[in-house]
Amino acid sequence: MSRDRFAVNAMLFFSLCLGIPVMPVAAEDIVLKNSWDSSVFWETGTDGKSTISLKTVPSKYGNGLEISYDLKNQDYGWAEIRTATIGKPAANIPLVFLLKANSPSYLEIKFIDTRGSTFLKKIDLKGKYSDWTQIVVYSSNLDFGWGPANKFSGLKGVSLAISGKGNGTVWLDEIGLGTPGLAPSFVTAGPLLDPERMKDGIGFTQRRSKELTPEDPLVLEWLKQMQDSASPAKQLLPSMEDNIAQTFNNSLSAMAFILKNEKERAERILDYYSAAVVKDNQDIALQNFFYKGEPRGFYQNVVLSSSSTMPSYQRAPESDRWIGDMAWLLMAYKYYEKTYKSKKYEYVVTQIKELFISFYQQDSIGGYIQHGWRKGDLRLHEQGDGHPEGNIDCYAALRLCGETKYENEVRKWLDNTLKDKENLPLDLYTWRTLAYGKKYSRLLEIPDFDLRYRKIMEINGKKVMGFYHGPDGDIKNIWIDGLGHMACAYFAAGNEERGNFYANQMDAFLIDRNINGVHVRALPYTVNKDGGYDWVDVNKGATSAAAWYIFAKNHFNPFTLETERSGNNNKK
Repeated sequence: MSRDRFAVNAMLFFSLCLGIPVMPVAAEDIVLKNSWDSSVFWETGTDGKSTISLKTVPSKYGNGLEISYDLKNQDYGWAEIRTATIGKPAANIPLVFLLKANSPSYLEIKFIDTRGSTFLKKIDLKGKYSDWTQIVVYSSNLDFGWGPANKFSGLKGVSLAISGKGNGTVWLDEIGLGTPGLAPSFVTAGPLLDPERMKDGIGFTQRRSKELTPEDPLVLEWLKQMQDSASPAKQLLPSMEDNIAQTFNNSLSAMAFILKNEKERAERILDYYSAAVVKDNQDIALQNFFYKGEPRGFYQNVVLSSSSTMPSYQRAPESDRWIGDMAWLLMAYKYYEKTYKSKKYEYVVTQIKELFISFYQQDSIGGYIQHGWRKGDLRLHEQGDGHPEGNIDCYAALRLCGETKYENEVRKWLDNTLKDKENLPLDLYTWRTLAYGKKYSRLLEIPDFDLRYRKIMEINGKKVMGFYHGPDGDIKNIWIDGLGHMACAYFAAGNEERGNFYANQMDAFLIDRNINGVHVRALPYTVNKDGGYDWVDVNKGATSAAAWYIFAKNHFNPFTLETERSGNNNKK
């Protein structure tokens, strides 16, 4: 359906600010020149599987909108209400509305400009907005999402979309043109460059440390105790002191054990996967590389529920056989091979490598490794192009295997796919530096200089610096793995003082734990639940965070299997 049929009434309603408002105005002082609190002004749309119901209901101030939805897409569903505008937007006037929600999902505020580009702000609704909350949005608060140009050219259309998973209800009221000067609900979009980002010297503000604080040996001990307590077989480690074992986390743990010369413990993990390569396996849910003779790869997650010393772990619900996890496992095998001069795992290494090559897809520039089996083998591969993060992993793994042809083609595809892209996830900057080397160290400046990524928080009365997984100036949380990524990436880049600083910041997140009656220390996955991390137990350790802590304290680059100690104190 055409959005233009709503144009006449929408013309004033969605006039946006082209600058930053400076005068806060109380909610009761808002003047609406028109109101879009009726469903007749909106049309609905979905991803084709999800459902949405929009109706006009009595609300806080007269009528309002009630949106009931059910996101049924297995991966990531969406449903939206939308309208459109024409004409030249007025300046200094925000879009305002009252929001109330009973929802486990996200609200995406999207503006489509006159050239067809989409700009958006994503709001986490879970556990929030149980009472009416005023939302004030300017164009300057929205990040570029997709489209032909990343500069806002004037408003053409608007969408309020519910995305993610689950079902719920969202209420909107007093939607309209707000009083100029209203304080925005969100920080200005785009890079929030730290004015002191180039400060020279040593210190917290400068983000440099002369010395690396000693590694706490109780973190390695936590990994040991987790391995010994997770199952009777004492092979795989759980992800977060739970009963789910992830291939990625166990690959990291195997590498950490090898790094600390705990050969036997690394072998427990690597032996498990090496033994799970049985061609005549008939159980599709079993963690096994084959199903009825077909190579499919290892599942991302399994449930540690085996009651014997010969485990038959079953996949977690809807688990993928994700290429990224298998690439990390391949890197762990190559690290064992390099460290112990052993071909013990040559067969499983060959199987994973050949599976990646069978998943290779040529593109216009270079090529990529496709995703792998999805959602408990319901289908093979994602729809659309390759996944950059997984292909960085595959690039590194294929490089370690000497597969120069595929390594080079994946590198071409990655460079072409990611060039000129903004607001990428943190690991697409750190992992490329780790995989590609010092020439790509400039990538680290993007998250390190930008306060949407880099956060300063107070932990136990002390200021600590770290990183969120993406650019969001409204989120106050630190992703501990990402802090380890940055430390290791700076060491790989030859900037030892920056590497020391971020590795030292990890000390503040150590928590005391008691596992099997043994006093150990761990690191949680995030500092708190802000930003969609409601599944994290911040009082428990995360296997990946412990591994990255050990990597950082030992200057280890898991992508090249090198220990970086260049002594080059780059002052940038």
